[in-house]
Amino acid sequence: MLRLGVWVFVALTLSFAAATRAQHITLSIDDLEAPGFSAKALKGDLRGTAERELLLEIGAVTLHGRTWRNVRVRCPRMRLESSVIACAEAVIEAGEKIPLTFTYSASQKKLEVVLRPASREIWQLDADFGKREFRVAIDNGKPERLASWLPPEMPKPSGGTIKGAITFLTAGSVNAQIEVDGLAFSDASGLRAGEKIKAGIRVAADQRDGVWQWRASADWVAGEVFWQPIYVTGSGQRLEAEGISGAQRTQIRRGSLTLPAVGSAEFNGVWDHKTEQIINADVRSTPLKLSALYAQVLKPFLAQTALGDVRTAGEVTAAVQIAQGKLGTVDLQFKDVSLEDHNRRFALFGMEGHIPWQQDAATQAEISVKGGEVLRLPFGPFRLPLNMRGTHFAVDKLDVPLLDAKLTVSDFSAGLAADGWRWSFGGGLTPVSLSRFTQSLGLPTMHGSLSGVIPRMTYEKSTLSVDGALLFRVFDGTIVAKDLRLLDPFGKVPRMQADLDMRNLDLDLLTRTFSFGNITGRIDAQVTGMELTNWQPVKFDARVESSAGDYPRKISQTAVQNISALGGAGAAAAIQRSFLRFFEQFGYQKIGLKCKLRNYVCEMSGAEDAPQGYVIVKGGGIPAITVIGYNRYVSWQELIDRLKRIMQDNVHAIVE
Repeated sequence: MLRLGVWVFVALTLSFAAATRAQHITLSIDDLEAPGFSAKALKGDLRGTAERELLLEIGAVTLHGRTWRNVRVRCPRMRLESSVIACAEAVIEAGEKIPLTFTYSASQKKLEVVLRPASREIWQLDADFGKREFRVAIDNGKPERLASWLPPEMPKPSGGTIKGAITFLTAGSVNAQIEVDGLAFSDASGLRAGEKIKAGIRVAADQRDGVWQWRASADWVAGEVFWQPIYVTGSGQRLEAEGISGAQRTQIRRGSLTLPAVGSAEFNGVWDHKTEQIINADVRSTPLKLSALYAQVLKPFLAQTALGDVRTAGEVTAAVQIAQGKLGTVDLQFKDVSLEDHNRRFALFGMEGHIPWQQDAATQAEISVKGGEVLRLPFGPFRLPLNMRGTHFAVDKLDVPLLDAKLTVSDFSAGLAADGWRWSFGGGLTPVSLSRFTQSLGLPTMHGSLSGVIPRMTYEKSTLSVDGALLFRVFDGTIVAKDLRLLDPFGKVPRMQADLDMRNLDLDLLTRTFSFGNITGRIDAQVTGMELTNWQPVKFDARVESSAGDYPRKISQTAVQNISALGGAGAAAAIQRSFLRFFEQFGYQKIGLKCKLRNYVCEMSGAEDAPQGYVIVKGGGIPAITVIGYNRYVSWQELIDRLKRIMQDNVHAIVE
């Protein structure tokens, strides 16, 4: 654009030079200014008669805020006629040497300037001063030549080609058709970049009374763009819009966006230039393919949430309205939608429903789910009647089939506060078969049933806490979880804190469940200060001991061997060793085992101390057996591996 502006000035000065018919003309101008253009320290020299030589030097040229210094234009053979000025071999120097040709017809009031900065690269200006029309045509243009014209915060082009034309009418009209091929761009941070982009842009605009009426469209054929956090590849995306733009606002009267494999949406709205905000908008989509929409658009924005890595299916239709700069309504319809976490934390299948949310009115959503799972526990179909008003959501009661039982959620309430989302609920679990429950979780099969009461649970500031104690009934005893807190439960690395108190668990049911051998009796267990990170224990104080009371206390030979194996190489069964093989069951007085976990190492102890060790099983009755452990410090992973070997591979310690 600079070179073109300069040559308009050159053509006008040469018209005067031609009229003088002198053999040698010099020209000196201190300053020359026009809207958006200025030149300083101009010196011109024209020599000869038939074929004249032109040399023009300009100290500084400024065009729309960009300045070039020490610009030189040289034409060794200039053709001067009564109405025509032309040069076929001119060169302009402004940081680089660029060949150019120009022709100016005074009678037709037309100027043609052609620059050829590189092989096959052409930038051409055709100006009709009579019609006040200007046309710029580009063929194989290098986009990087436009880098200095872009705002500093914008990524800069670094490769590719431009082809097309832009026509200006000084009365107020612009038409442009531009195609780019192989375009590359990036910014200094690398967070906004593109490669191998092939696209076309068309713009038509007319100005009346300071207001532009315009139509525009863009087609993205190929290439890839990373614009933090979105990564998208070109596959035929199309954007069309028309509207009006003034000094204060831009109004899009009609627009449409088509995303291949996803669907399309129509929109209109008003953008405020000063506040850089949407004032009003209305967006309505066709049924959108959720799998492609998630992969192309939604996934980067959900990366740090529970929905950051899910498989999706089904269709979603959306309608959104913004009024006075605020979200007014969101209307969503689901058809056969499924969400499945790749880490098997949760899944929802066959979702159907309608969510007609409004900011200032009470509405109710109707959602049905055919089934799913949570932490690999399958649940059956249910309906969710969700009451909504602004950022407050509530469910009076929700019953979800869980295996052969029912999970009830009551008085669910959620709202958006200044520090984030807050919600709470209560509920309960009817008796569920432990065998089906443990098989679903991939645990050894347990017998009996599991039931529980869920007190009020509250979520706020990324923390889920229980306002009371969780009570479960299992192995004919009770398990109570107190001070339960889940930190960042929907994040990538959830953490849990709790105290567990287990009372009167039936050892016969427990040991038969885990194929541990048989132990009759009752045990209590306490786990205090428990901390789990990503569901793996990092800290706790655990104690297991015989329950108080009078009840049969027997332990099988297999259980003795497995307890000895659990104690490791330093564990040993004492008393009546040589006769151990003649008995299947032994009496015991008490059982006790403690683990203090710190830094993934358990500090072990038992029911009581023994010389150089600790008692795990203290014998009682006839015949009696005592198991003593000697390893005080055991790696937590090694302890888990021993349990796995006992239960899965039936590996036992050799007791003589």
